[in-house]
Amino acid sequence: MKRRQSQQRRPSSRRDHASAHLKGVSARHRRAPRAGGLRMRLRLYVLRHAQAFIDSLGRLRKAPLASIMTIMVIGIALALPTGLYLVIKNLRGFDDQWQSATQLSVFLQKELPAARLNKLLDEFKQDAEISDFEYRDPAAVLIEFSQLADLGDSLEVLDDNPLPGIIIVQASATDTQAMTKLAARLEAKAEVDFVQLDRRWLERLYAIVDIGQRAIIVLACLLGLAVLLVVGNTIRLSIEGRRAEIQITKLIGGTDGFIRRPFLYSGLWYGLFGGVFALILINIALLAIRGPVKALARLYDDSFGLLAVDLSTTGTVVIGAVLLGWGGSWLAVSRHLRDIQPT
Repeated sequence: MKRRQSQQRRPSSRRDHASAHLKGVSARHRRAPRAGGLRMRLRLYVLRHAQAFIDSLGRLRKAPLASIMTIMVIGIALALPTGLYLVIKNLRGFDDQWQSATQLSVFLQKELPAARLNKLLDEFKQDAEISDFEYRDPAAVLIEFSQLADLGDSLEVLDDNPLPGIIIVQASATDTQAMTKLAARLEAKAEVDFVQLDRRWLERLYAIVDIGQRAIIVLACLLGLAVLLVVGNTIRLSIEGRRAEIQITKLIGGTDGFIRRPFLYSGLWYGLFGGVFALILINIALLAIRGPVKALARLYDDSFGLLAVDLSTTGTVVIGAVLLGWGGSWLAVSRHLRDIQPT
């Protein structure tokens, strides 16, 4: 009895294996066309974008004067805030160029006895907040003042030297709060008349630079909005010029994405060429003022030089211009494409 049951089960198990094998084969055959279809759709998608990318560039070439004018407007709008940013960046470099801004000028009492002067200098040597100092006697101060003021021999008519001795102090700390405390502590000494903090003028300059940075941000936002409007208006005129073509494309079943694609790439081209033109303008301006800046630096015995446009600034300008061009085109297409319907 058991033998008959096992013989009856074998055919059914063989049929189950065969049916499972056929199901697996059919599933593989069904998946293969889907995978091939996905690759085909992806290939067609990339091909459509490549065609729109090249076609949009060709349409810019068909209207060279209008395209060049739009690119120039975008380039000038982008060059202005970028150039001001480079000016601020160059001013920030003064802190690295002029390390003497961390100095204190300690003016001593007039006719200070030598014993008290030597005692004061010994105290400066032992002060941990003073990294270095230099004493200049009244005679040396008078000679230096005469040379700086270009007075020549006119000071020789004076009966005595009206200038006191000076100690030029190099502070260990460079922050304003620490230097202010050191200046107040040195000024409290009996041998000291007053202390001049030479860094204050640089702090005022940095305060002006901070205001300039805020102004540049506001200006960049306004000019970025202007670029959006310029690109948007240019794309709007292009849409109106191709109204009949868009109506026919919609009539035969063209989607909004298919119609929108070349206009978006046109905005991308406008932004890209506008960013490159802005960089050209900035480099020309830097080249034009580099000579006078070097001459001015030589007058101050300084080796300061203008910073060139680096890779980060170049990338920021180009990417920002492309995004603004794309965004302006997107706004124009999204606004005006809905209004065009086949009649």
